[in-house]
Amino acid sequence: MHKQDFERARRAFLKAGGSVFVLSLVMGGGFSSFVAHAGPLEVLSADQAKALLAMGRTLFPHDMLDDRFYRNAVSALDAKAAQDAQLRNQLLEGIRQLDADGTFAGLQEDARVAVLKKMEDSAFFQTVYGESLGSLYGNPEVWQIFGYEGSSVEQGGYLERGFDDIAFIPKDS
Repeated sequence: MHKQDFERARRAFLKAGGSVFVLSLVMGGGFSSFVAHAGPLEVLSADQAKALLAMGRTLFPHDMLDDRFYRNAVSALDAKAAQDAQLRNQLLEGIRQLDADGTFAGLQEDARVAVLKKMEDSAFFQTVYGESLGSLYGNPEVWQIFGYEGSSVEQGGYLERGFDDIAFIPKDS
């Protein structure tokens, strides 16, 4: 798949999911219980944490994942920022830039993507991207939701453990 085709497909996917996500936030109060579920924040305000959560959801949009999986990355960044003044300044400045065109968490999905596109080469973007990536896809609970069984090395590999039991591929007659 060419990069342009991938980008078009990604944007179409984000468009479809973004509207549902924003509507669920408005109707359900989405971010209002951030602190109650993620624990107390040391550096970030609740609004700043909401911006980072919205950034994580925009970067890695999975409707089937609960906000708690995205909050893990925000909580980890907050804890690291409490110990590292340079990271704290980087996060606070990055969030300020996210919110420059309005409250980032309240922007439409297309607007959030546009803001992130402008920032994708920044250290802030790379830091949040890396933490979100590791937090989401390194979490065994998320693996279960996606159907990934984890490493097979400890169990002798996949050869004798159903590597060919994919149900959606038709069997030859």
